Amino acid sequence: MRNNKPIIGIVARPDSDGKNNVLVIMESYRNAIIYSGGNPVMILPTQLVEYGSFSSKEVPAMSEEEKQMLDEQLQFCDGILMPGGLKRYEYDFYIANYCIERDIPILGICLGMQILATHINRDALEFTEPKLSHNKPDIDEVHFVKLDKGSKLFSIIGEEELLVNSRHKQKVTEAGSFKVVGISSDGVIEAIENINKKFAIGVQWHPENIMHKESSKKLFKKFIESARH
Repeated sequence: MRNNKPIIGIVARPDSDGKNNVLVIMESYRNAIIYSGGNPVMILPTQLVEYGSFSSKEVPAMSEEEKQMLDEQLQFCDGILMPGGLKRYEYDFYIANYCIERDIPILGICLGMQILATHINRDALEFTEPKLSHNKPDIDEVHFVKLDKGSKLFSIIGEEELLVNSRHKQKVTEAGSFKVVGISSDGVIEAIENINKKFAIGVQWHPENIMHKESSKKLFKKFIESARH
């Protein structure tokens, strides 16, 4: 018998253990979901490909059977966490579109936000300019993000300015079907949302690594709450 904790699918990311290509999720994502009241599961791509050996452009297009197999995983999820990573693949965009079309709560983090922002125009991504360092992986407080006070994200967090961590080398140049609701002091898009959906939010920073901050707790709690209803 299923308990009342919503099932949150965390999309696997290609990596390497030094000898083998692997698909992983970071413990910080799993722990943040559990801490916030969710039940995490891993969502695995369904192509017979070792993604770590190929660029996203080298991987063949997904077949209808592969899409159906992915559907069968996603249909058991009440919400999807699209985590950070290094490369975007077709399965990422397929999952993003699946959630957006069906109004399934989705939270995109770092690369995950970039996937949400570029699910229509995949070329709306470029390397960050060195005006402000956005790639400091070992520091909890790197730069400020200013939120739109009329946004859903602001209503969740309740703070207009956030001091966040940061570890990305690329930035999005537009938000597609989403609205830009947070920017850094050098103009980098840091938060997006689709106000027409139950919960469709992307953030460029890593709230899962700063769960001691109230802003991170509130964001994950609201995500899980949206997936529960």
